[in-house]
Amino acid sequence: MKSEKGLETLFVEGLKDLYYAEKKILKTLPKLAKAAQSEQVGAAFEKHRMETERQVERLEQVFEQLGKPARGKTCPAIDGILEEGSEVLEEYKGAPALDAGLVGA
Repeated sequence: MKSEKGLETLFVEGLKDLYYAEKKILKTLPKLAKAAQSEQVGAAFEKHRMETERQVERLEQVFEQLGKPARGKTCPAIDGILEEGSEVLEEYKGAPALDAGLVGA
């Protein structure tokens, strides 16, 4: 029997995508901050990391309010974006364009 796919299911599935994405980003940002050549760019990645930590906390609160476990669902879109950032990091390491590439990715 096919399960009911209502608005709540759609909402929870969207939360799972967001949670997965924020957790993946949270793991990547320290690496980007360390790789940045400019102090300003590194500080911007660090600021983004702190904001992302708060986003993860908020999402966990939403899951809790819904009585659902805070679990992510693989999101190929964020995986692709982060993979592109890793490629930029490898290809431009030490190059003057590295910071611009990291910010763009």
